[in-house]
Amino acid sequence: MKMSRYVLYAGGIAAVIVAALIAGLALRVRTAQVASPPSPVPAASTQPPASPPPSPIATSTPTASSPASAQTGAITGRFGYPSDFIPPVTVYAISSADPRVWYSVDFPGYGNPPRPTLPPGETEPRYTISGVAPGMYWVVAYRNDGQPLDPGFYSRQVECFRTTPSGPCPDVTLAPATVIAGQTTRFIDVITWGQSPSGQPSPTLPPRPTPR
Repeated sequence: MKMSRYVLYAGGIAAVIVAALIAGLALRVRTAQVASPPSPVPAASTQPPASPPPSPIATSTPTASSPASAQTGAITGRFGYPSDFIPPVTVYAISSADPRVWYSVDFPGYGNPPRPTLPPGETEPRYTISGVAPGMYWVVAYRNDGQPLDPGFYSRQVECFRTTPSGPCPDVTLAPATVIAGQTTRFIDVITWGQSPSGQPSPTLPPRPTPR
């Protein structure tokens, strides 16, 4: 009987020890689970991923087209007169293709008072006709002082005196002046006066245009 009690007692102790070991193992497992919880996994989004912004593309901005206005040019030159004054005149640029097309500027005259004097800085009388359409023109000056008709005009004599200042320059053929858009045609000097002498191949001087 003593042997059986001892066995039972020993068995009870062993059972207690085993139970204690099992309880300790369970506590360690629970502690590990609490100390290191699993990382939450985000729920899948139901919206599609945003597309990246498009790369900038160089494009030209269309502009409304409108017909460009025709450019014009100008004619300028000096006066020369066989006297110590220049009479008051109107200088005309008359189209060589159509005499109905013309442009003009008034010159008040110069010298021998009561005629005007030159503006400050000017050393010789000059004229300028602006807003002239491109083309070829005869340049003729008609007097405005009521004196007998004595027109001045641009002739080949000007070209001669430019290359040969001392002359002689007998060719007084009427010469055309060419106007180019956006440019000023210079040295169209009015130094030849009177009607072209007979026998020279000069075009007939165009008549004074009728005022518009």
